[in-house]
Amino acid sequence: MMDVDDALGQENLKTTLIADQGGDAILQTAEQMENQVAVSTPGSNPFLTAQAQVANLRCQAFMQKMLAAELRQEAGRIAHDNCSSSAGQRLQVASTV
Repeated sequence: MMDVDDALGQENLKTTLIADQGGDAILQTAEQMENQVAVSTPGSNPFLTAQAQVANLRCQAFMQKMLAAELRQEAGRIAHDNCSSSAGQRLQVASTV
């Protein structure tokens, strides 16, 4: 059980680090786009729109990765809880025999 707890803790730490890095990358992209809009020339709107759509897709992909990580953590927690309750039931059955 200790190994499961350690693995879940490490997974939570990794997820937090990835979230921080992803948030920083999104903010950097937004800042770059703001700077490009400030110095853009007339007629460059389609290019800026395409870049914004690509940034939006990257953001959505990042959100999907975070959701998948959250689901893995929840599945691990449920599995851990099931192992704990199964072990408790086995001990209870063994003590009654």
